This record gives sequence, structure tokens and C-alpha cells, in this order.
Amino acid sequence: MKGRALVFLAVALGLSALVILATRASNNLPALQAQAPPPGLGERQAEPMNQTASTTGQPRSGIPAFSDDSGSPISPQEAFSRILAAAEAGQTPAMLNAAEFYGNGWGVKQNFTERYRWYQKAGVAGDARGLFRAALCLETGLGVTADLKAARAIFEEAAAKGLPEAHMKLAEMALEAQDQAGAAGHFEKALEGGLPLAANILGRLYLEGGGNLGADPVKARQALRRGADLGDPEALKNLAVMHRQGWGGAADPGAALVWYLAAREAGWQGAGLEEALAELEGEVGPRAARQAESEAAAWLKERRTALAGGGVSGN
Repeated sequence: MKGRALVFLAVALGLSALVILATRASNNLPALQAQAPPPGLGERQAEPMNQTASTTGQPRSGIPAFSDDSGSPISPQEAFSRILAAAEAGQTPAMLNAAEFYGNGWGVKQNFTERYRWYQKAGVAGDARGLFRAALCLETGLGVTADLKAARAIFEEAAAKGLPEAHMKLAEMALEAQDQAGAAGHFEKALEGGLPLAANILGRLYLEGGGNLGADPVKARQALRRGADLGDPEALKNLAVMHRQGWGGAADPGAALVWYLAAREAGWQGAGLEEALAELEGEVGPRAARQAESEAAAWLKERRTALAGGGVSGN
């Protein structure tokens, strides 16, 4: 497949494991890309819950500041003691956090074997995040003997529980096996689960096709629109490219201008943005350009309101 999506995994030694994906842009499609997510996007973190300890900041030492339920500061050692007690009492979120404490050496000697053990216990308790993180350990051999077959089976179990990050990992594996159709199916599930990065990769997969996946520019545009509806700046920019080039539908410079403006307002600052805006404004004229600005602002306001309320569908 031209410009085949390359997906790789990085296990962070920080608060959580990150699934980091990137694509190699083909020479003839430099403007449609899927970029790596910022830290924290690829894999959701475990939240302290009912553990009588929480983080309150990140001092210069790199160790979070911890507090008790009243907000009073406590030492990392005391925080770990409380987290561990809650984990041993069967609180699944505490199991995930105990793993993070062991993995980072917060209030306890760093121990990747214990990190894996607590992820595994959380998974056995039914937590999809525990399953996913235990599978990452098995895949990389961090704290446990590497076992790719077992890792895949656990990724599938986490995906069956609806964890979108697990679908992203299975999509990676499908791409490595040259199963583009299978990868697209998992990216679709990840997108349904709210991971906008999947939209950008799907956009390229559907646009280019290859292997056992036929090219479908209409699906590419639809996937990018779903990512845009999730507020992803890269999907907004890619959607603008689709409308400008006429991929997946008629070329529409007015719509392209709206999406480029929305992408800029949402934070996209890639090379060539101002040039593209200037060219499109010249094509549509001053009146239509002002209308595009109004439409972009109105659309962003509606989406931000909808996302704040938990909605993801768009018009």
C-alpha cells in the first residue's frame, strides 16, 4: 500500500503507557497526514479513586505531590502505602495506580515485575485498562517474559470489553500482517470509542487502499469528518484537504476554507496553513471568506458545547 501506515508502540516510563501511531506520508499526498498524538492521548490514565491519596502537582523533582482526602500533603511513601492497602482490599482503580507507583518508583523501589502483577490483577478483576497494560508488558517483556501470542490474546480481550486503545493495538498488528481491511475495522472501533487519531489513519487507509482493502475516498472523507467532530485539529485540516482536492466528493473551496479556519482555531499550526488560507480566500472572494469565518466559529462553538456535554455526533 502506498504510504502504508506505520504504527509503533512506546511504553512510557511515566504515568501511563502510550500507544503512539504515525504514518509515513506518500510523496504525492503531503497534505493528508496522521501525526503522533500528544502525551496522554494514546492511552487513558488511571484515576485515583477511593484510595485516600491523590496527586496534586508535579514538582521539579519529577515526583508528583500527593495529598489525602482533606487535601493535606502526604509523602510518596504514605501515598503508596494507602494505594497499596486499597489495592489489596480489591479496589481495581487502586490496583492500576499501585502498578504506576511500582513502575515509577514513587514511594517504593521501582519494580517492573510488581508493576505487571498489579496490571494483571486489575485485568483479572475485569478492568480493560489493566488487561491492556498487562498485554503491553507481555509484548515488550518489561517485568515479565515476553510472550507475543499471549499479549495478542489479552489485547483482544480488552478490545472485546470496548477499550479503544486495544483496537488501536490490534490495528497495528493487522497492518504488520498486511491485513489492511482488518486494520481498518479496528481503527473504526477505536474511532467509535472516541480516539480521533484513528480518523486520520483511516482517512489515509481508505484514500489509498492497498492489499485487501479497496480505495474508498468517500469513506476517507467520512472518517475524517468523524475525527473533526471529536475536535481533532489534524482531522479538521485533513478534511479541508479532502474538500480542496475533491477527494471523496466534489471540490469545494468554500468548505475547505471553513475547515482550514476551524483547524487553525482548534490549534493546528502546520506548514503552509497561511498560504492555503490566502489562496482559498482569493478563490472564494472577500464576502464568502467572511462567511466562512462565521461558519467555522459557529461550528466550533457548537462542537465544543456538544463535546463538553458528552456528544460526538455532527451535522
